[in-house]
Amino acid sequence: MTGRRGPAVVVRDGAGGRSIGVEPITAREPGPGEVLVRRSVSGVSTGTDRWVMSGRFGWAELPPPFVPGYQAAGLVEAVGPGVTGLEPGQPVFVTRSEPWAEVAASWGGHATLAVSPADEVYDADGVPPARAALTITAQVGWNAASRLTLPDRAPMVVFGDGIIGASGALAAAERGFDVTVVGRHRERLDAVASLGFATLLAPADGTGPDAAADLRQSLTALAPHAVIDTVQNPAAFDAYATAFAAGVIGQIVYSGHSPDGATTWADAARLQQLGLTAHFVSGWTPDRVRAVLSRMRAGGMPVDRLVGVTATTPEDAAALMTDVADGRHRALAAVIDWAAMADHTTASTDQAGEQP
Repeated sequence: MTGRRGPAVVVRDGAGGRSIGVEPITAREPGPGEVLVRRSVSGVSTGTDRWVMSGRFGWAELPPPFVPGYQAAGLVEAVGPGVTGLEPGQPVFVTRSEPWAEVAASWGGHATLAVSPADEVYDADGVPPARAALTITAQVGWNAASRLTLPDRAPMVVFGDGIIGASGALAAAERGFDVTVVGRHRERLDAVASLGFATLLAPADGTGPDAAADLRQSLTALAPHAVIDTVQNPAAFDAYATAFAAGVIGQIVYSGHSPDGATTWADAARLQQLGLTAHFVSGWTPDRVRAVLSRMRAGGMPVDRLVGVTATTPEDAAALMTDVADGRHRALAAVIDWAAMADHTTASTDQAGEQP
C-alpha cells in the first residue's frame, strides 16, 4: 500500500455500538484535478458532526467506517496534473475529501492528510488557521444574514447559541443590524457576549409556561424586525412568532440542519396569518466561501474567538468527538489542532527513545 499516513478521527461500528477514535489512515497521491492537503486545524460543527457521527443526519448517510467533518485549514502538500492556482506550501481552506485506502469520507474534514478535488480547496493566505477552519459554519451564518432586508440598526434576534447561531450574529452585526442572541447555555451566551452582543437566556425544557411567557415578553419588548432561527422547532417559533415590531413584515431565516427527519419547524397557517416571510438556507457555495475568507482576511467574522475547546492529542480529539456525538459537548465552538498533535506525537516518540 503506497501513500502518506497520518491520524484522523474515524467512526466505526462494533459490538457495543458506534465508537469514535483517532487512528492512522493512508492518503493516496493526488490524481488529475486533485490536491493533497496537510491539515493544521479542523473545525468542529457541534450540530452536523453530531448528527453524522450518531447516524441521525438523514441526508445520504454513510455506514462506518468513515471520517467526519467538512471544514479544515492547512497547507498544500502536493497537486495533481492539471491543477492551477494552487501550489505546495500554500495556506488553504478545504471542504470535501476523497476516501482513504481504509475508510470512507463523510466529507472527511477531521484528518491530517487528505486528497480533495481542487474546486473544494480555497486560498486562505492571511487568514488565521483556527478562523479559516470554521469557514463553512461561518458562511452558513453569512448566508442567513444575507437574506435579511432591513434598515440600518434594525433590531433582530438570533435563536440558538451554537456556532451557526453565533456566526449568524457576527454576519448580521457586520451588516449593521442590532443583534440579540437567545440560547439555553449560559457559558455559550457568555462567549457571545464577550464579542459585544446582547443575550437572552431561554428556558430549558420542563421549566413550565411562566418561563416561556417571560421569554415571549422579553422578545416583544425588543420588537425585532427579523429572526435567524437555528433551533428550528415549534417551541422556538412560538416564542418569537408574535414578537415582531408593529408595522413591519417580520422575516424569519431558518438556518442549519434538523436531525432525525424533522419536517415541522413552525405552523404554516400561522406564518400566513401573521404575514411573515420565511427563508430556508443550508450548505455552501464557492462564492460564499470566498466572500467569507475575504472578510476573515480583513479581520471580520472572528469565529476563532469563540473556540472554547482545542484538542491537541489523539486522546483529546477522540474524547471531544465522542462528547459531540453523545450531545455532551458544552463549548460554543471547538477545533482539532492537527499540527500540535503532530508535534506532541514527535515529542512523545523522542522521549520514549531516550529511555534507558
